[in-house]
Amino acid sequence: MPMVVVALGACAGAGAYPRMPAPGSLPANSPLLSRTLGRTDAWLRHYVMQGKADSAVLLLDSQSKVRPHDELVRQLQLGVVYHYAGKWEASNAAFDWAEREAGQRWTRSLTQQAGQLLVNDAVVDYVPASGEMALIPYYRMLNYLALGSSDGALVEARKASDWLSRLGDRKDPCVGDGFVHYLAGLAFRGAGERNDALVSYRNAERSFGACAAKDAAGPPEWLGAELYRAAVDAGVRPVADSAAARYRLASYAMRPEAGTGELVVFVENGWVAHRASADVHVPIFPRDVEGIDSDDGESVLSGATRVVANLVGNLQEQAYWGEALDDRPDFQLAAAADGAYIMKLAWPESRLEASDAARVRVVVDSQAVDAPVVEDLSAVMFRRWQAQRPGVFTRMVGRSIVKYMAAHSLETSTTHKHGETAGWIAGRLANLAGNALERADTRSWTLLPDRISVARFTLPAGEHAVRLEVLDEGGGVAQTIDLGRVTLQPRGTLVLNRRVWGGEMGDVRQLYARYAAAPTQAEAR
Repeated sequence: MPMVVVALGACAGAGAYPRMPAPGSLPANSPLLSRTLGRTDAWLRHYVMQGKADSAVLLLDSQSKVRPHDELVRQLQLGVVYHYAGKWEASNAAFDWAEREAGQRWTRSLTQQAGQLLVNDAVVDYVPASGEMALIPYYRMLNYLALGSSDGALVEARKASDWLSRLGDRKDPCVGDGFVHYLAGLAFRGAGERNDALVSYRNAERSFGACAAKDAAGPPEWLGAELYRAAVDAGVRPVADSAAARYRLASYAMRPEAGTGELVVFVENGWVAHRASADVHVPIFPRDVEGIDSDDGESVLSGATRVVANLVGNLQEQAYWGEALDDRPDFQLAAAADGAYIMKLAWPESRLEASDAARVRVVVDSQAVDAPVVEDLSAVMFRRWQAQRPGVFTRMVGRSIVKYMAAHSLETSTTHKHGETAGWIAGRLANLAGNALERADTRSWTLLPDRISVARFTLPAGEHAVRLEVLDEGGGVAQTIDLGRVTLQPRGTLVLNRRVWGGEMGDVRQLYARYAAAPTQAEAR
């Protein structure tokens, strides 16, 4: 199946962006209307939404000039494109490479930190966040289930359980992997691995609970029935009784009728928040950093404090007015003429242009069930960035001071040798070169969904018609997606997944609103 890439790549040649459509011809939810997405990411999202997998693969071809420069990002994007195109084996091949490479990068990331301080954060290898890493086994299990390979899904479930146990963060246990544990539990149960299924369901409950005070309302109600049945099957009665009491399970939920099977539908909604570059400029005058290159620790601290104070002032001005005066070229030229070093600081900011549906309903025959959100991937990514932000800003200031000292040293030595004018020119050129190296690390896995919902049905064995109804803000049906007719086996479980989008792109304020309005732990339970 990887030969598909080669064959398509041969037609693509060097690879290039298509002609941009007129904005008025694009729907309101088109990624091509984004002002913050990179061009490759915007076109990839556009092609996935349009179901044009071949065009997306051409952009991601190894010989394409517009492909992601980081090979891990390229393979992750390729795995998603192939998955939604129904090319399960090719998707697994891409994710297999990505999984091995990501694991190696986790272990060697510390050795590259010097480059982050001297150049910029983008010089180090891209390392996916733990919430992103959890999606690799998720897609691989779905691929094997779609291929009808329960053995392959079982292998992936075992790998997923081991992999996720190593992704845990003691500072923030909300990794965003509860739905992956749940899918692994389904794979274990389907293979008759009762104890492993129970462990996965309990891990799912623990993960949903850890995120309850931040992103969602806690473990979904249907998880209680899964826990109860798995505990009974594994012979762990106290766990079963505890689940029945905590979830207030009815008798029919605890003991489904003979001749029934289960249908589980994962709905992947919208686009995850992506990274966009933000920057600010701060003039550093010689008086601001007087003594910073001395051996006097107090002078160094005093100089650094003045630089940080100027930075904070400009950030506040930018946040209030949309820009700082020092970001304007005329102000920068005036400051440079007065002997200032124009310090540029660049960092990534989260932007949510989710194009997600307001609500999604799963309809089986005549039975309709809302698919509740079980994971908010954008909120998980945003919270991770909030935790990393102090370190990112510390490195930015440190880099800028190092670059200033290098430029100042060059200006001083050139002035001694060739005069004041030559020294000023050398210092400004060094300033420009340092600022050119300062850029934000905006690499991310942009084809992931914004949120994941799950609907679960217990149905009579046999054939059933399944469809999704995408609802608008007013509750009306905006789109109907036919998932076809499926056949359930007695005591069997069938897993489906589908990607959906809404009619509007949305804006970044939704992400901050979600983060600020998250319920407390007491409210969630």
